[in-house]
Amino acid sequence: MNRYLLPIFCLILTSVVTTAYSQETNTNDWHPNTKKLDFIAKHPDPHIGDAGSTLARDIKSFYELLRDKKWHKTYELQAKAFRELNPESGYLASALKYENIWGLVNYEVLSVEFCNSSPDSKDVDEAILICKFTELPDYENSYATVFWHREDGIWKCLSAGPSKLRIFEGAISPPIIDWR
Repeated sequence: MNRYLLPIFCLILTSVVTTAYSQETNTNDWHPNTKKLDFIAKHPDPHIGDAGSTLARDIKSFYELLRDKKWHKTYELQAKAFRELNPESGYLASALKYENIWGLVNYEVLSVEFCNSSPDSKDVDEAILICKFTELPDYENSYATVFWHREDGIWKCLSAGPSKLRIFEGAISPPIIDWR
């Protein structure tokens, strides 16, 4: 190899390794802003019962699993309507394909609204959040309306929000969902 090309090759190799290493989500930087969720959990509204505390618990759990790239567990926490349209095999294949270049660095819950998915429902079973996500690569921020549905006492995610992860492309939005 030409003596001038070796230093250039080493520099390129070092750059590639450094870039790949920097794409890993550093758990020490994890500091999601869940103040709105925490407030709702600590100050329950009599009209929504325990929905605030269980929503806070389930959302925090879901995004920690997403950050840690626990794909099977995040799939299990997707709403039934999402799972019916997105087979687990495709979800996992897509997640594994992109996991080396994607990461959830942080998120912030900007607003929370509760409602019933149908007029006949007596229990609050739907939550609509507006969230800010910081994702790898490039620590890019994105904002999303995120929909959650309570199924058998557990809040399940219909649309997770992160825009850079391909497993959430083509997600459906609740106005066309039949939750039954």
